Amino acid sequence: MPDLGVFIESLAAGGLFGGAVLIAGRGRRVDAMTTPFGLAPAMIARLLHVRSVRDRLVRDIGRAGWHESPERAVVFAVALAACLAVLGLGLGSLLLSGLGVAAGFGLPLLVLRGAINRRRRRLEGELVPLLELFTLELSGGGGPISALGAVTMQVQGELAADLRRLLIASQVAGSASFESRLVEYSERLEMPAVASLATILAASREYGTGVVQGVRALATDLRRAQRRALIAHSRRALNHVLLPAAVGVLLPFLAILMFPAVTALQHNLR
Repeated sequence: MPDLGVFIESLAAGGLFGGAVLIAGRGRRVDAMTTPFGLAPAMIARLLHVRSVRDRLVRDIGRAGWHESPERAVVFAVALAACLAVLGLGLGSLLLSGLGVAAGFGLPLLVLRGAINRRRRRLEGELVPLLELFTLELSGGGGPISALGAVTMQVQGELAADLRRLLIASQVAGSASFESRLVEYSERLEMPAVASLATILAASREYGTGVVQGVRALATDLRRAQRRALIAHSRRALNHVLLPAAVGVLLPFLAILMFPAVTALQHNLR
């Protein structure tokens, strides 16, 4: 018969895990759910210890393309850490409980960082063909802004939709220019190539310099960077294949091949 304490701890872990799933799946914000318990949004913000930490979390969630509040993400991480800690205590180990707390807070951060990197790579992949189509449109004799607007209307993708949104917002009287919005967009997503495009467009508008050569050079540099990244990824993938093959295939083959010689040597030594 199982121990009563282990049974209670297992029930507590299940309840905490179920609560985390409910919090993650429901559409309401955390501040709305905690209102009946007297927890104001300002108190939830104070639980994040430092306001800059919350701002950083908001930026990271936006970079990942998630539509979540930072309070909700923190509550999910706390619930996950509590679940793993209770499971560690249920197994009778304080070390496992501490590792569970660390994993509960570390895993969401790793998932968030991975989502940011995947989205950045996807947007950088969308930027190169967009720039190439932009140079073709400029070759027809149109202006840079009109040519970019025509390209974004024809291309499907998240980056094209964002640029189209920035173009529409910049057409409002008294609003910020498209170049400044583009720089802010590049800083928010940490994409220097977009900032380079904004610099090329700003130089063309202020000094009358050509856009085609700069955009073509930018697209070429991005293509080369993607080619180098692909070569490096291929080498890593080859190493990941060769090492298990050497351990799992070559070593057993050598063992089978050398077995008769080792057996004969052993008999001769006797």
